[in-house]
Amino acid sequence: MMTRALLVLGLLVRIGYADDAVRKGTPDKFVKAAGEAFRAAVAADKAGDLRDALGLYQKAFLISPHPSTAYNIADVLRRLNVLPAALKSYEIYLAIAPTAADKAQVEALVDKLTKTPGMLWVSTPSPSDPQAIDLTNAYILIDGEIKKQPGVEVHAGPNGFREGYGFDLRAGEHVVDVVTEVSFGSAVCSFGPGESKECSVRAPPRSDGSVVFNSNDGVKVRVPPKPKGRNQAREVRFDLPAGKQRLQISDRSFECNSMMIEVPKGDIAYVFVSTTEHDRLERCRTLKVVQHKLHF
Repeated sequence: MMTRALLVLGLLVRIGYADDAVRKGTPDKFVKAAGEAFRAAVAADKAGDLRDALGLYQKAFLISPHPSTAYNIADVLRRLNVLPAALKSYEIYLAIAPTAADKAQVEALVDKLTKTPGMLWVSTPSPSDPQAIDLTNAYILIDGEIKKQPGVEVHAGPNGFREGYGFDLRAGEHVVDVVTEVSFGSAVCSFGPGESKECSVRAPPRSDGSVVFNSNDGVKVRVPPKPKGRNQAREVRFDLPAGKQRLQISDRSFECNSMMIEVPKGDIAYVFVSTTEHDRLERCRTLKVVQHKLHF
């Protein structure tokens, strides 16, 4: 009988019924460490020490990710007004807790925060740079809209920014044009919801012309009288006689309908062309045209 029992035991071992499984160790020490960091974070949060609370919540999440920790990270970042990072953390929360009871409320909050305006601070380099612009005596236009006219003195900049001007705008990418009587400079600047971003604009000391043209997303103007093949530009200042003039516009490789502008005598015609249609359309897209007369 003993021999038969040993044979059965050997058979069980060979076919895998013996306790020879390879088991992973318990994760309790990680859960415990994360819980300790989480409790310390909550205490710091309640005491108003948001920076310490943020670091502790982040530590807890790195040790053992949990939806509640992701949510609290987002909430602290929101109260610190670091909205782009807060939005990412809310997205993480929704990703790891797709059936959360407060999903609809969090999605509504994300939508609201995404629309929070930020501030674009327009400045120029110090006078030691020959391409620094006389901002006081300049027009500042953002996405084709006049935001500041000549004669308004510069202001001290926040957050270590240079002297300039601040404008509250929706988050995203913006085309900033600075036009003086003798120069024109442009920059494309972007920022996230609730952010403050400095946008420094430089310009050649002299750029002649009665027309200033700019656009977004691959829209160009034909500039006379440059040689054929080099006569299209996106941001440019050039000369045209006073009166009604026709501009030929191209959109990527497509020739668009020409547009009529009025070139004022002694002033500058500013033209901004934009589109919100995506660039995969195989045609000239729908274009929005903004025109201003800039008087110095």
